[in-house]
Amino acid sequence: MRQAPILAAAMFAAIAPQLLHAAEAPSNVTQALFPATYAQRVLTPDQAGADIALIRRGLEMIHPGLYRYRSKAEIDAAFTRLETTASQPISDLQLWRAVAVMLTEIHCDHTKPEMSDTLDRYRNTHPTHLPLRFDFIEGRMIVVSNDGQPDAPTPGSEITAINGFPVPRLVRTLGQAVAYDGSTDEAIAAKLSADGDLMGDDFNEYWPAFYGFPDHWNLTFKAPGASRLTQATLAPASFKAWTSLAWPGGGYRDEFYKAVTWRVAGKAAYLRLDTFVNYRNPVDATAFLGGFFKTLANDHVEHLILDLRQNGGGSEDVSVALGRYLLPATFTWSKPVLLKAVRYGDLPDHMESWGDRKALFEPPLEGFRRTADGWWERLPRPGEEDDESVLPQAISPDHFSGRVTILTGPRNGSGSTRTIAQFKDKIGARLVGEDATGSAEGPTAGHIFLLTLPNSGLKVRIPNAWNRTNISHFTPGRGVAADEIVVPTLLDFNAGVDQAFDVAKGRATAPPPALRDVFAGRWSGTLDYRDFKTDQRVILPTTLQATGDAESATLAFTFDDGPGKTVRSTETWRLSDNREALLVDGDAFQIIERRGGQAAGDLTLVADGKGQENGRAVEVRMVLTRRGDVLTAARLTRQPGEAYQLRHAYSLRGLAN
Repeated sequence: MRQAPILAAAMFAAIAPQLLHAAEAPSNVTQALFPATYAQRVLTPDQAGADIALIRRGLEMIHPGLYRYRSKAEIDAAFTRLETTASQPISDLQLWRAVAVMLTEIHCDHTKPEMSDTLDRYRNTHPTHLPLRFDFIEGRMIVVSNDGQPDAPTPGSEITAINGFPVPRLVRTLGQAVAYDGSTDEAIAAKLSADGDLMGDDFNEYWPAFYGFPDHWNLTFKAPGASRLTQATLAPASFKAWTSLAWPGGGYRDEFYKAVTWRVAGKAAYLRLDTFVNYRNPVDATAFLGGFFKTLANDHVEHLILDLRQNGGGSEDVSVALGRYLLPATFTWSKPVLLKAVRYGDLPDHMESWGDRKALFEPPLEGFRRTADGWWERLPRPGEEDDESVLPQAISPDHFSGRVTILTGPRNGSGSTRTIAQFKDKIGARLVGEDATGSAEGPTAGHIFLLTLPNSGLKVRIPNAWNRTNISHFTPGRGVAADEIVVPTLLDFNAGVDQAFDVAKGRATAPPPALRDVFAGRWSGTLDYRDFKTDQRVILPTTLQATGDAESATLAFTFDDGPGKTVRSTETWRLSDNREALLVDGDAFQIIERRGGQAAGDLTLVADGKGQENGRAVEVRMVLTRRGDVLTAARLTRQPGEAYQLRHAYSLRGLAN
């Protein structure tokens, strides 16, 4: 999906002040959160109200998905909350966070705020970023790389608190500003850790709007294999320095021609595309991929692994080019796009986008067909780049007709999800990894109009079209479900193992061992748990003695809870007779992944279910892994609309008998 060029580094975060935790941003210390080097603009209620009214007018007139996932009453209520927040003097930063949270109510990944030019200049001239990269694995914030400062947490370390705030609280708070399509809230954690569409990731993007511009980062973390927490105080990194930190995906705002990796080994081939963005320095995508697919044809390759896990979308011409090589016959990629409006009154006075302004804001009406419900269907125009996907496309003579496996995950969205949906629908591609987020049916995108608010200088992205994928089957509000779930685990990350890739290429593993054999023996290590009241991390030395029979294991734990305080508890884990459910003390969890490893006792088992937490219903994920003499068992929980967070985890090592 083609998207607007980024006209200003997208930095915008929001939540109505009344939703903030009182301990995080009490109103009487709001000014103290922001250093004097950034001069906040305070808007009057009339000024803020005028900006909000312009947002509302723009969305109601233009946005084709404003009521796609939320009713008009729900969107109206969100606007009422925003207007109430701005009914008293409000700073540009407070308005920023309030607008961002309101926009997430639309559930459109292409609808989000951008910071004002003033904020953009500040963030590009002052170091404000975390001096490290991280990812969320098993509900934990795991360091991927750092900038080399003394005492910085090493890769594999888990960050448990930042500037005094427990990470689970930060994730819940900042996560409220993360935009995603439909009901694909799996994207929240992924976007907090990496989002090339914003200022690197949504965590750094939105931190200042909630917590202020930091002059230091005080980190609490647990190093790999440690039994206690460590503190470190680090200097913020500049945005430019942050973009140079090591990351397993592509670079910040990567481009298609630089984001292609491929190799051929015997009858199998691997093609990794980290982005479809092809509008900054465009290349002919079909020709660019031609050498790879000609090699596949010449070498009679039988199996292609297409790795799209880091791909959030980009330009539709890349998707169509892949279709020419992977689909079996002439195809039409998309249905004609739908627009809510093609005339916008005086709104263009406040908007910009790429391309010819007159063609965008005053297109000839004869180029559209008016639908029965009053929408505008754009008629395909041969030769127009934007209409290539809605016209029949011939396949390449070098098209690939073998097996296709696609690696998918929660960073998929927009054009990459539509591409995955096409190949699943049309050629039955096997999908390995985690479910793709985004919209398989097609997102609201097209051209992105950037609406500038005259009083605050903030900007709001508004998509002008509903792009509809030409497929037979999809689940409304969802991306594409993986055929074979492979959940990343901390043990695999620390070992440098790419389990999803191994599964995709069919690497041989031992059969899944019986639970009795996984737990058998004596174990020693730690129990990490999140305090129910404070979200703070607690670590207890722990031993485990396990007994069992086949697919049942009784676990006897002993916890050292301080001098003279020893606590004992027992749990029973077993598999159902059909091996489809994990039962923990009678609570049933559906198994979504169960596989052996390289050694006879190795196991990965992931199971989802429901539970209670402080009297609230929660979704629960159980993750059990064993690699050699290392055993971990984690319980993750969340409420809908939130990311999974660690509730507790055992990290144990086998003891010699």
